[in-house]
Amino acid sequence: MFDDYMLDENDIYCITRKDLIDYGIQFLDGVGSYSICKVCIKNGGSCCNFCSHLKNGVGCQSRNISCTSWLCGYLKLLFYSAGLLKGWNALWDEVPGIDFRKDYTPPLIKMKVHLHLEVPRLKELGEALAADLKSKLSRDEDNLDFIVLKEDLDDLIDEIHFAENSTVASFYKRRLDHILKDFTEFRRSVIRMKLQN
Repeated sequence: MFDDYMLDENDIYCITRKDLIDYGIQFLDGVGSYSICKVCIKNGGSCCNFCSHLKNGVGCQSRNISCTSWLCGYLKLLFYSAGLLKGWNALWDEVPGIDFRKDYTPPLIKMKVHLHLEVPRLKELGEALAADLKSKLSRDEDNLDFIVLKEDLDDLIDEIHFAENSTVASFYKRRLDHILKDFTEFRRSVIRMKLQN
């Protein structure tokens, strides 16, 4: 898909901003992000709230690099569980101009990280997490825990990432397991995914 932009010198290649956004959207769709976003939007946890590009009843009118690359805590959990988080972060770390809900990325970008990450076929992972989130929301009195959990997962997965393979990382991983103890559909889906690989 992106071979037209390859350069031979120094393993650097160029890609258009639009193609990078399209790739990001395909990748997000491949892990089932749509299922999670649907639950978030319905329950007031959408990261798109108050964005100037969001048209009521229609949706996003101008997807950009920043909102394509950014992962909330639930999406970060999907990527982490699928073993895709490091590659995803490495890709977007090379892209200039990313800002909150805006980007100043040029039309053509030079990169060293190739888009070698194959678009995943893991929609069932996102669907399983969405099912567990719906179940959690049906048990909770309000959606506050749902929104707080998203932030907790975001912070916790960052801590695991920063701690790498140290003993501190194992503490954070145990904490993550504890948080996900009632997420039976998601945990089953992760096990199935690992058995297939």
